[in-house]
Amino acid sequence: TWGGEFEVPSYRTGGFLDPKGRGMYSGYDQAVALPALQADGKGGQEELFKESNKVFDIGKGAIEMEVNKVNAELGEIGG
Repeated sequence: TWGGEFEVPSYRTGGFLDPKGRGMYSGYDQAVALPALQADGKGGQEELFKESNKVFDIGKGAIEMEVNKVNAELGEIGG
């Protein structure tokens, strides 16, 4: 058995567009139905920003692997 910790990139990279066409570096800034709501500068701006602002996160992960079977003839291992 062997393993360790490693960095895990975001599942959704910068080019990913959500269902409303918003992305980190491509697509719309905000959902199509929100411009008037966001432009008024009133309450709810922080919530709208969280919904529309796309970020690339790198998290922490861990993996552990174990060899169960070895096929020397084919040079394969299974785990």
